[in-house]
Formats: sequence, C-alpha cells, structure tokens
Amino acid sequence: MLDQHRYLDGTDDATEAPPPKWEAVYTVIVLVLTFGTLILDKVGTDSVMLTALTALYLARIIDIKEALAGFSSSGLLTVLVLFVVAEGLNKTGALNWYVGKLFGRPSTPAGAQIRVMAPIMALSGFINDTPLVTVALPVLIQWAGRVKVPLRLILMPLSFAALLGGVFTIIGTSTNLIVVGLLTDAYPDEERYQNLSLFALTPYGIPVGFIGMAYVILMSPLLLMRKDQGVLSSSSEDEILLGARLTQWSPAAGRSIKRSGLRDTGGIYLVSVMRKATGNVHTAVSPDFVLEVDDILYFTGLIESFGEFCEEHGLEVITNEVELSMDRSSDIFLDNAQPALLKTLSASHDQEDTDIDTPLNSPARRSRTVPHLSSPTSAQHIAPKELANLGFTLDSLLGSTVQDRMRVIFNMQDAIRGDWQAYAPLWNVPSSGESSRVLVSNQDDHDLVVVAIDTLDRPGLLLDISKCLSRLHLDLHHTEAAVRHSRSLSIWRCEASSGMDKSMAEIWSVIQALVSTSGAEAMRQRGLQVLRARVCNGHLVGKTLDEIPDFRKKYKAAIVAIQKADGRVYSQSLSKVVFDAGDLLVLQVNEDSPLCKSPPGDFYTDSSTTRSSYNSFRNTLPDDSSAIDADVEIAKERSTSILNDLEVLKPRSDGSEAQREFLTAMQVEKSSGLSGKTAAQAGIDKLPGLFLVSIDRPHTLPDSSPPMESYTTIPLTDVLSDGDVLWFSGSANAVRNLRKIPGLCLLESDEVMKMGEKAHDRRLVEAVVSRNGPLVGKTVKELKFRSCYGAAVIAVHREGRRVHELPGNIKLQAGDVLLLEAGKSFLGANRNRYDTGFTLIAEVEDSSPPRFRMLFPAVVLTIGAYVCYMLKLSSLFGTAMTAAILMVACGVLSEAEARSAIQWHIYLTIAPAFGVGQALINSGVAGAIATFLVKIGTAMGIGSAGLLGAVYLATVLMSQVVANNAAAALIFPIAMDAAAQGGIDPLLMACGIMLAASAAFMTPFGYQTNLMVMGPGGYSTGDYLLFGTPMQIVLLFTSTIALVVPAWWLVWLISFAVLVLVCVLRVLQDTKKMRSKRI
Repeated sequence: MLDQHRYLDGTDDATEAPPPKWEAVYTVIVLVLTFGTLILDKVGTDSVMLTALTALYLARIIDIKEALAGFSSSGLLTVLVLFVVAEGLNKTGALNWYVGKLFGRPSTPAGAQIRVMAPIMALSGFINDTPLVTVALPVLIQWAGRVKVPLRLILMPLSFAALLGGVFTIIGTSTNLIVVGLLTDAYPDEERYQNLSLFALTPYGIPVGFIGMAYVILMSPLLLMRKDQGVLSSSSEDEILLGARLTQWSPAAGRSIKRSGLRDTGGIYLVSVMRKATGNVHTAVSPDFVLEVDDILYFTGLIESFGEFCEEHGLEVITNEVELSMDRSSDIFLDNAQPALLKTLSASHDQEDTDIDTPLNSPARRSRTVPHLSSPTSAQHIAPKELANLGFTLDSLLGSTVQDRMRVIFNMQDAIRGDWQAYAPLWNVPSSGESSRVLVSNQDDHDLVVVAIDTLDRPGLLLDISKCLSRLHLDLHHTEAAVRHSRSLSIWRCEASSGMDKSMAEIWSVIQALVSTSGAEAMRQRGLQVLRARVCNGHLVGKTLDEIPDFRKKYKAAIVAIQKADGRVYSQSLSKVVFDAGDLLVLQVNEDSPLCKSPPGDFYTDSSTTRSSYNSFRNTLPDDSSAIDADVEIAKERSTSILNDLEVLKPRSDGSEAQREFLTAMQVEKSSGLSGKTAAQAGIDKLPGLFLVSIDRPHTLPDSSPPMESYTTIPLTDVLSDGDVLWFSGSANAVRNLRKIPGLCLLESDEVMKMGEKAHDRRLVEAVVSRNGPLVGKTVKELKFRSCYGAAVIAVHREGRRVHELPGNIKLQAGDVLLLEAGKSFLGANRNRYDTGFTLIAEVEDSSPPRFRMLFPAVVLTIGAYVCYMLKLSSLFGTAMTAAILMVACGVLSEAEARSAIQWHIYLTIAPAFGVGQALINSGVAGAIATFLVKIGTAMGIGSAGLLGAVYLATVLMSQVVANNAAAALIFPIAMDAAAQGGIDPLLMACGIMLAASAAFMTPFGYQTNLMVMGPGGYSTGDYLLFGTPMQIVLLFTSTIALVVPAWWLVWLISFAVLVLVCVLRVLQDTKKMRSKRI
C-alpha cells in the first residue's frame, strides 16, 4: 500500500514511485463513465464533474489540496470577475444599439457575412462571446430581413466568428484564462509565464481567424444553403404586404381605423390603405381615418393567421383570381346598381322616391301612410309573372311596391311552413340556379323592417346573415327559416335601431353580396387558410400563371403575393410573373388542398421516400386489386408532382407560445440623435420583435384657451422631430429592449420619474385587473394610479387585442393586462393582496431600465482594467476586480445585479476539472496518453508539428464531449507531459490548447453560442457536422503551421491575402448572380 502521507498533506515523498496499476484502471473507468453520462445529457455537467471529482478523492488518487485546487484557481476566479464587468457594460443598455449599428447595409450575401464576422471577431477578442452573441442575435435576425440575406448564411457565421475572435487575445474566452491560470500554477518559477501579455496568443490567433473567416465565406453557399432555397431570410418574409378588399358586409366599412378593430389584433399590422374611388395610397393612416367599401388594405405580419383575420373582419384576400375579377365586379355594380338608383330617384313614383333614398327609420319615412296588406287591390300592382323575378335584381326591388314585396314574403313564409306550392308560382330564377333573392320591406309598424332571403344553402349561412343584419343596425326580433330543395328560405323581422341610416337599396346590395357566389360564400370556397410555399425545381419554373390555366384545379389555391429570390415582392399583376426556383409564394388554399397535407419528413431530401411508401401500401393489397392499384398510382403521382412543385413552409416558431402584444408609446427626446432622420435612417423602423405602427406629431390647437395639445399622424417616411410619438407593437420582452435605444423615452417617463424609485429597482411588470376590484370602470388618470400604487401604466392589452390609446385615457376593464413600470414598493405591497386591484402580477425578466448615463464610466473602467493589466501594474484578476467594485460604487450595477452576473454553474463545472486533471497525472494516465501522442507525432516525421497537431486533435475530440474549458483543464496535464517529452515550449503547447479548445465547430453542443443560433437559423446537427468538420480540418493545419513557423508576420500576410481573395471573389460572384436575376 502506498504511503498515505501524499494524500493528506500534498507532499511529494511518494510521487517518485510508480503509481499502482489499479489507480490507472480506476481513473480510466471514472473518465469513461463521466464521458458517457455527459454524452447522454441526462444530468447537468456541473453535477457530473463534481461526482467524478468526489469519486477520485474518495479513492485517494488525489488529496484534499489537489481536489480543491481548481476552486482557488486565479484563472477561473478572473473569469468570474470578468462576468461582472461584462454585465456592467450590458446594463447600460447601449451595447445592443451600437452593436446593431456595426453591420450597415450590404448589397450582397458575401458583403453581409463580411460585415457580420469582421466586427464580431474583433469585439470577441475583448468581450465575452456569449453576451456578445446574445446581444447581436435578435438584431441580426431583423437586419438579415432588411438586407434580404438568408439567416442560414448569417447566424452560424455569427457563432463561429465569436469563437474565432476568442483566440485573438488571452481574455477572449474563459478557456484562454483557464489555460493561462494552469500554466502559471504549473511553472511558478518561470517569470515569463507570470503575467502574460494580453496579446500573447495574438500571433497564432490572427491567422486562424483569417483562414476561418475565409472558409466560412467561401463554403457557406455550398454547404449551408438547402436545395431550392432562394436568397431570402425568414424574417424578410414578414415584410410581404398582403392585400385585402373591404367588403360591403365588413363591420369596418364606414368606420374609423380606431373603431374598426383592424389594428387591435396581435401579429398582423395595417401598413397602408388604397382608396378605391381615387386610387390614392394613404401611408399615414391615422386612428381617425374612415374606411370605405372597396378600399384595398395592405397588411404585414403573421401570414398563416391572415385568412382567419380577414374572415373575422369581413375582408376579401386579394389573390390572382380576385385581382382579375375585382375590376369587372366593380364595373358591374356601377353599371347596374347606381343607374338603377338614379333612375328611380328621378321617376314619378311619389311614395317610392322616399322609400329608396331615405333610411327606413327616418322621420320622413315614418310619417308616410302604408297601404294595408289585406286590401283587395293591394297585390295587383305587378302581375304574378313579374313577381316571380322580384328581389333577384335591384331594379325589380326598387320598381315594386310595399304590397308586392310583402306578398312574396308571405308566400315564402308559407313555403317555410311546408306549403311550397304557394311560393312556387312566385319563384323563377332568371339566369342560374345559384342566383339569390333578397327582399327588403317594412310593415305596418313603421320601425319594423322585414328581410326575406332565398339562396343556396350552406353551412353557417344563417349565422352570417344575422351578423350582417346586426352590422346594418337592424335589431332582430324574430326569424323563421327552412331548407327546401337545397335552397335556404329565411325571413328576418327586425327593428331599425337609432343608429340605422341605410337605404333599402344599400341593405339589398350588402346582403346580396353576402349570400351570392361572389360574396362570403365565394370567399369560403376559395379557402380561409393562408400559407407560404417555396417553388421547387418542378413544373412551375419558367412559367407564368397565364401559362398554367389549371393552377386552381391542380393545387386548389390562389396566389396572394410572390417574393422573388432578390427580395422583390409582387402583389399585383401576379399572372405576368415568371416563376423561378426558390420563389416564395403566399397562397390562399382550400381546406382540401393537397398543399395542406404534410409530406413525409424526409420527402425533400430522399427521393425514394414516396416510392417506398407506395410500394409498402401496394404490397398490402390483394392480387386482384389492379383497378385500385391504378387509382392509387394516379393519386400518388399527382400528389408527388404537387409536392415536387411547391414546398410548404411551416409557420415560424421560436418554441414558445404566442405572447400578448402591447401598443407602447415612445417619444423622441429633445436634441437626440434621432431628430432629423427618418425611422428607417435611424434604424428603428424594423426592430426585433417590434412593429412601428404609426408616428404622431404633437401640435397646439389654434384658438384654444388654455392651449391644448393634439396629435397628427404623419407618414412613417417623414423626418422625425423632437417630441414625436412613435407607437410600437410588441410583447413585454420586446418593450424591454425598446427602452435601450438612445434618444427614445417612454411617453409616460414623467410619471415614471415621479415614482421616486432608483433605476436599479424599477422593473416592467404585467398585472391583470381584478374583476371586482377598484380599478374597473375608471381611467388611469381618475385613479391617480402612480400616487396610489407607486407604478406607471405604459400600455394595456385587452382580450387578446392591443389598445391604441394614451395610457392615461384608457378606462380599465376586468381582465385587462397592464404593462407597468414599478419599483420595490409596488411589488412588495401587492405580493400578498392579489384580491384587491389585481388578480395576478408577473415581473418581466431582466427588465430594469437602461442606464445610458453610465455608458461612459463603464467603458472607461473596462478599458482601464485592460490597460493596467497590459502595463503589468497588477494581474488581470486584480484590475478586473477593481473595475467591478468601482462599477458597483458608481451605480453602473447594483450589488444584487453583480452577484447574479456570476455564472456559478460554469464555476462548478470547471473547478472540478482541475482535480480530475491532477488525478490523470497521479495515476499515470496522463503520462501514458502523452507518450502515445509523442509516438504519433514522431511517426509523422514532421518534428514538433506532428505532436502539436496530435494534441490539437485530442483536445478537439474531447471538447465535443465536455465543455471546452473543462476539456482544456483535462488535456492540460497530458499536453504538458507531452511537451516535456517532445522538447516543446510549454507556452507554445498552451497556445495550441487554447486554439483547439475554442474550435467547437463540429456539433451544436460544442459551445453554447452554437445552440443559441441553431433554432433561429433552422440548422440541424447534420448541418454542423457537414459545415464544421471540414472547417475543423482546415484550422487544424492552419493552427499547426502558425505555431511552428517562427516568422509570424509571413503567416499573417499569407492568411490575410487568402481572406481578401476569397472576399473579392464571393462579392463579385454574388453581384453577378443578382444582376442576372434582375434581368
């Protein structure tokens, strides 16, 4: 048994004797179990590493001092302190904004990649890569949409750029600091290893960064882009404008934007309105803008929800079919309805003149005497033959008397009650069986309006009619209906309400449009679902809609909009657009459309899928099923053909449930950098997760005493001025980021400042108004909300809709969700009294207000810490600790924020790795592996390059299993042993470990930034293997060459020349492609 003295006090008395073999076997077993558990990913990494450390300590392979060495490592403690410094920069709020400004507006995908990777690599050398990617990710998602570049070409390069930039300096990543700490502890007597220069890694990291960037720019179009994928980002699809026509039965017709509810639905945003009568396009759509029938409204937002939205609001989606028929239908209405009105108005019918033009409940109409229906001659005005056509056209209705209309209505009532013969002589469809009869009349009670409808039956017809009557301000009192010979007969007795101002002709036109085959039923037949599909290399390529006459029949769909590969969007003249592979189509589809069926999961990647699926089905049929087999073959080929033509895109999702949206008013501060710029120039028109709804400009009403302020809506393209109010729609989390834009402040900022709470203590809070609480039925001003509750109301969300109103003027209702800015006093006072004003209170995570005033001191302290370290005034731990303390003292961070900034799980993952690494040394495993690596390196016959390459490869493979910083701690003792055996400078070997541990490109699990971009970019694990493995091989050779070539400047020059050449070639290639596509 070995001397136990080694395990108790850490002395080296017994270290000269070779360790027993069981220690090596035991250590290997622990490592295998550790790696296996990590691969299964069922237990947290920190828990696994602590368990491994405990197992090795209990076996007395390491003593207590060695087991706890990692927890006091200067490198690891420096990492923790730098987390606090980085959080101080982040809390100023300006980092988000200025990072977004770095990217500019490139004209090609290659230019976009250069603009992203270059600044991210440079910043990553000095800022921790994880918060850097966290800040840049939402900015880039929206930015990629604006510059029309696929997210697949942007987000993985973003993560890789952060990793490449991390090897520019020894503070670029936590891994670098860990290795430097291990090197310092391993060689305490070597002066040159103590207080290494900030740029000790730079000679080797720069060429690696250049070659890595060149690889990404050169190979990403080949390896990252999927087949048939055009140059579109998923975000750019949100910019497609979808047109919808305001129908006659829409509840929004004749109402203002504010009262129409068109701006209340989350996820869909009204952009502009084209007035059908004049052709003018109104982009500055104020809340008081009044909509008219046949106006064309343009929306953007959630495409898949657009069909249901249009049905709810009585809008007709503008498709290629509607576009062709809209003008013709409009002409027919003008040719028939309007001349009939004019002709009747000038006729000599004394009573009917008033009956047509005057609203049914007007005083003039009520003063008129109505003939009694039982009069012997009352039904003799029109012969029965003419009565058979009454109500099918507007002319027939306007040319009839009250008695004629009521006679037909009474006979229809008999038919409803079972006597069809009484109604049959008065029913004669003039043209087709699909025509509808609508009769409108009044009875003895002058307020009573009777509407009779005879049309083809369909599901939901009576509900649609009742909704239509309600919108016409007709209060329903009685109805009776029946279906006879597939036709729906219904009679509706209504009272004209006080708000009813429609003429009989208008009532007929609206209801006729609703029930006719060109109205609501036609909309249902065309389908209510809207989806997105990408054109594949199928039968559509190279053709226009005019050349595909069976498009509707084959796909059971109509086209709403087309977005070409270069980002151009077509929503008009769709029949003339030539289809190309990769084009994005927005389609309105029927419920039975084959596009609504999901293809096999690997349909677009495995051409044999459908064949095998069909064969397996065929084999289950009996031998005499040739007829069935032929039908199945035809159906299969037709379905396969459709799926080969169009690939339906799934609705985009970030994996979370839809969040409620708030309309938040932000004001341009005085003398801010936003004044004098348009919203687009200032970069605030398309912010991540936010939509700029409108801009209101304040002005003083003339001749008002005292002076009263009002607001005028201006176009979104106008130049901003001080005091302008910008209305943004977004979730509470998006509003959190909105406050981090310099130059914008909450419109309610005065109320917020009067709260008297410190910025550190203020948070965004969502609060639900209690049903029986004191808030219901009162406005925020009447409640004196700030004084009573210690919080300011920023926005209100009501019953799934946004509320477009200044917060102080909103009358609160039960169930309203208030977005508040509140401090500790509000949260503390309401935490235990939900039953009073609020039923639920939830704090928005990380929502403290930005501290723009603290940006300068935060930057000065950060730079000062690095400069003092470079001047060797103190260790990096000392300078970073000083900066962190001063940040708390100056108010950049609160004490609680500084504590929460430390990522303890990283500490508990890395610290045990030190002890595990020491166990590899004590058990002899490290020496054995090092000897093996030396043999491999020697066998290559290329000197030290072979050994450095072998250690690099071993580090890369280990980092695919455990966290890269833990892998570096585990490989370090092995590498140092190999360096000693191979006669390599330990510093050079340490730099090789830093380069290898940061090369986490092969899997999404290699580094957390890879996981962060995986979902938004639509990547799979296979994408990382396909793209990252060749990159790993390229960087293996590059790193080895950079480490062994003494003339570092020569390696720099060559690598930079390669990068420039690749960038120029790619930019020229992309420019050429874009020009050819435009042509």
